[in-house]
Amino acid sequence: MRFRDYFSNDFETSEMHEIPSLRSRYYRCKKEEAMEAVKKVAVQMKTIVRYIDNERFEIIFESPVFSATATIISTHFTETAVDFKVTTYSLLPLLKGKKIIEELYRHLDKLIPFKDVGLYRGR
Repeated sequence: MRFRDYFSNDFETSEMHEIPSLRSRYYRCKKEEAMEAVKKVAVQMKTIVRYIDNERFEIIFESPVFSATATIISTHFTETAVDFKVTTYSLLPLLKGKKIIEELYRHLDKLIPFKDVGLYRGR
């Protein structure tokens, strides 16, 4: 982890992220099931869902502390990746965005069957 990460308000998950907890997570479900699970997670975390795009499978939600965009990508018929981009509203964030993403994934793991992390790194 870089020193500047401690002062960054923006965190995003990706397939080959250098921080292991911020790698894309894959679930055994369809896109629609993952969309519903992300909506439930947004409600559980007491956020307001601002926008739902059913064509691109994106959900934007926010709270007074952060805003987040969830992107759902279907890799196979019953395999779906969920990525998050989180922006925190803090003068001194100290990895708050990373902690929020980890909490989002913990809630999501309880709702839909988890498969693996970063499955397609070398392809």
